[in-house]
Amino acid sequence: KGARSQGAETETIYLKEKKIHSCIGCYTCWTKTPGVCVFKDDMPELLEKVRNSDMIVLATPLYNFNMTSLLKAFQERLLPLLDPHLVKKGETYRHPMRYEGNRKMVLISNCGFPEVSHFDGLRHVFRHMEQGGYMLLVGELLMPAGELLKQKGLRDKIQPVLQAAYRAGVEVVRDGRVSEETEAMIQKPVISPDQMAEMANLWWDSQLQGMAQGAPQEGQRVEDIRLLFKGMALAFNSQAAGDLKATIQFEVTGKQPGNWFLSIENGKCTSHEGKEDRPTLTIKTPSEVWLAIANRETDGQQAFMQGKYTAHGDISLLMRMKSLFGGAPSTNI
Repeated sequence: KGARSQGAETETIYLKEKKIHSCIGCYTCWTKTPGVCVFKDDMPELLEKVRNSDMIVLATPLYNFNMTSLLKAFQERLLPLLDPHLVKKGETYRHPMRYEGNRKMVLISNCGFPEVSHFDGLRHVFRHMEQGGYMLLVGELLMPAGELLKQKGLRDKIQPVLQAAYRAGVEVVRDGRVSEETEAMIQKPVISPDQMAEMANLWWDSQLQGMAQGAPQEGQRVEDIRLLFKGMALAFNSQAAGDLKATIQFEVTGKQPGNWFLSIENGKCTSHEGKEDRPTLTIKTPSEVWLAIANRETDGQQAFMQGKYTAHGDISLLMRMKSLFGGAPSTNI
């Protein structure tokens, strides 16, 4: 969208929808039929698009510290665009491009790990492609902890990343490359690595437990009450809170019993296990009820009126839960 806002014409191609045979290194595209591969699949059409483009944006999740096999197959089949001769550039030899052009490329990737260093192998590959004369690398949009992009409860925290991605599109057209400031904004952690790791481990534990019990695992459904309270703290809306200072205690019964509380102070919210001496609000609920509310399977207000959970203390705080944790599914009360 950012590139289009500057007048660029764009096209999105999903490689999973294309038939791309693996390169077998026969070099027919260099000898018998220069520039033409022996395989009659979708790649000739894609090669023509590459030839006629000014810039290619290559997007891939990080698989085992590298690109996916789909993108790797596409990258290998770019061989017909190269001339077989060895030409020295600087201190190294490379294959020159068969067709004239000044094409540029941008790398986009995300990974599950919380640190940007996990992209080092992928970055090295693309920078080597640049040095080999393929195309000039003019942007690296790399987001660690990419799973957070689809968490609705973190929408406010994710927005700066999406805005930076839009700005990157503007910059590559207007300035010819993505600025270091924009790249840094996308790489900036949305939450701390420790928080990310803790939530990821809780989620995997819930999935493994569900599989062991023969329970179906349904996409984004929250199954673990611990993960739910962590998510509420991360989804906290500091603007709605203002100068609020409060503690919300949860006394949980049912299949996942325990005590947790949310502490709100100085525009921040943290989740803790245990009991607070003087909570502002205490919510007593079976885990199944609060999880059902979190997954929007039960209306929170109706559940309260029916006595499925109870609240004691500052009830006005209960009424503010939706604004305080509006992005979190657990606050549909």
